[in-house]
Amino acid sequence: MGKIRKKRTDFEELPERLFRVCLFLTIVFSSVLFGIFAQRKNWPPVPQLLSAYNVLVVDKSLTREARAYHKHLQPARGQGKGVVINTKPGRQDSILLMGFFDGENQARLVNRNGGVIRKWSLNYIDHFPDIATRPCAHFRNPLLTDVHGALLTEKGELVFSYEYCGAVKLDQCSRVLWTLNEKSHHSMVRSENGGYLTLGRNEWIASEVVDRFPPFSTPATSEPILEDVILKLDEQGQVLESISIPGFIIDSGLSALLTANGREIKPTRVIRSELVHANKIDELPSELADKFPLFKAGDWVLSMRGLNLVMVVDANTRKVKWHQTGPWVRQHDPEFRPDGKISIFNNNAYLTSYTATEKTRVDAPRDTNIIAIDPASRETEIVFGSKPGQEMLSVVRGQHEILENGGVLITEFDAGRVLEVDRAGNVIWEYVNEYNAEFVGEITNSKLYPSGYFEVDWKECT
Repeated sequence: MGKIRKKRTDFEELPERLFRVCLFLTIVFSSVLFGIFAQRKNWPPVPQLLSAYNVLVVDKSLTREARAYHKHLQPARGQGKGVVINTKPGRQDSILLMGFFDGENQARLVNRNGGVIRKWSLNYIDHFPDIATRPCAHFRNPLLTDVHGALLTEKGELVFSYEYCGAVKLDQCSRVLWTLNEKSHHSMVRSENGGYLTLGRNEWIASEVVDRFPPFSTPATSEPILEDVILKLDEQGQVLESISIPGFIIDSGLSALLTANGREIKPTRVIRSELVHANKIDELPSELADKFPLFKAGDWVLSMRGLNLVMVVDANTRKVKWHQTGPWVRQHDPEFRPDGKISIFNNNAYLTSYTATEKTRVDAPRDTNIIAIDPASRETEIVFGSKPGQEMLSVVRGQHEILENGGVLITEFDAGRVLEVDRAGNVIWEYVNEYNAEFVGEITNSKLYPSGYFEVDWKECT
């Protein structure tokens, strides 16, 4: 006969019950603690859960096709579709628009009525087919990239960047003329000396280059440091020179600017590995140099979003001649104006104006504006925006161009909207990139080309 098992008393089972309760509480507490840190640090699985929420909840009203494009869409603001204002229909100039059109990254040249003169389909995989040399080798879907920084040459050639993923030059019929396997981003401008100026980014491990930028690089820090640079390109897209932006800030005795945002730097970790987040470079042209007594032709103006910083740098000595923090907030796109002032696209918004899925909150204040500063007196004025009838909101990106007639062409990225305003601040042309009744496609860049600029007649391509 088998042994009869003696039933345990409640007192005898108490240690086991206590162990189970403690184990359960430990698991719950650890899960909550991990959840808090994962949300703050964006650790897995937070990005994946947000992505799933984005598709299953936020996008539940969208078609399957639209869900694939959701990265490039923002909530519509009921501002219309296509050209909604055109008070100068007889003008023969044309406007380059670059962003998300027809379900793809695209550049298109349009006339005043919105008619498409020429369009370029911008497929990252097609333009960088070799995974071994592709700057963003992990991208397999071309819609994971976006485009930022563009211009057209007199021959109708398109020069642009895939954001942090390389630059390309196409002819007017979309044939590739050259590609740049560098992490170019944000800005693409012609240099008066020939070639192009753009921004690039280096990435290196702090512990491997400990003397690079103390205190950001230390022997114990194994995290990557993201260092923005100025890239000087020739007409064939070859890099003539790469100039470190943090490097000349430090060499100019302004290293305090790099830590002005209060982020902590510890012996074992650099919390803010992106040192400056540069988002525009422009060059002072010779024809405007006499309007700026503090500067000379060829000087560079730069914007660094995270530091609310705009500076002018001597292109030869690489010394900072002038700088100012604010009153602009997370600004983009400084431009030299013919009146001797520097004009800035003042986003004037924080990421609190976004939802958790990086879509613009429809109730967020529309306080984005164009602000101008006199470098000598440091007096500022709002040129456009922050007034009734001039409401704008671009939480990130955004651009403006000073026109020869004294007006301004404005790219309101988050609204998928381009405005031309005259000298008095009146809107004389407006374009809205409506995707459907609920969403607009983002527009990253726009540029106006006067009649007679192009040397091509835009014949059909074969």
